[in-house]
Amino acid sequence: MRQALAVLVLLIAAAPAAARVRPARAPHRILWIGAHPDDEILLSPLLGRDCVERGAACAMLVMTRGEAGGSAEVRAGELAASAAMLHATLTQWTFADVMADVDATWSAAAGGREALLDRIAAAIDAASPSVVYTFDPRHGSTCHPAHRAIGALVVEAMARRGIAAPLYFVETTSSFASAVADPIVIDAAPFWSYLVRDAQIHASQFPASQIETFATLPVEQRKVWLLDARSAPRAMYSVACP
Repeated sequence: MRQALAVLVLLIAAAPAAARVRPARAPHRILWIGAHPDDEILLSPLLGRDCVERGAACAMLVMTRGEAGGSAEVRAGELAASAAMLHATLTQWTFADVMADVDATWSAAAGGREALLDRIAAAIDAASPSVVYTFDPRHGSTCHPAHRAIGALVVEAMARRGIAAPLYFVETTSSFASAVADPIVIDAAPFWSYLVRDAQIHASQFPASQIETFATLPVEQRKVWLLDARSAPRAMYSVACP
């Protein structure tokens, strides 16, 4: 997990300064679905804007306790504190935090792949979201296999169960947006403090030097990149990470 976080720091720091930025209207009910505690940091400026400052009803579903990256108890506590800071209700499951055979491991624990998809779909239904955010199945923003797995599972669960809420993939830079010609780029500068605070909360994963990198990132690089899942063809979901 620490390796993936180091990649995240490099990706954010390398984000291009020039980008066409679109305004985004705050949805009423937001659901973030991630693999580990701290994954929400990619979306934390938007969650701070919409959940804290605009009063949207927000929920977070996290598949694991992140034990591969440290103490499960510590990381679960950090995630709970992050959800509280972001005014989001939290559902944290206890699937194994693995780096290989993620789908198979989680499916076995759930009683089969259909059961796993049903469980994810039921959680989405329970949140009644007007928008769902998760990772891009192609690369998961940092090429972490669990990020890629949860993205693919969310896509399949929503499609097979007929869940109509808009689905967006959260990115780190435009370099991973190859499946679509025109990614959504949101100016996160006014809400960047939420990302810094989130990193501080997840102190077991982000040393002071990384937090300083986030805090001092040039204003023009403080972006959140989104891909509309409807414009990312399914054929691209299996593209290998570089």
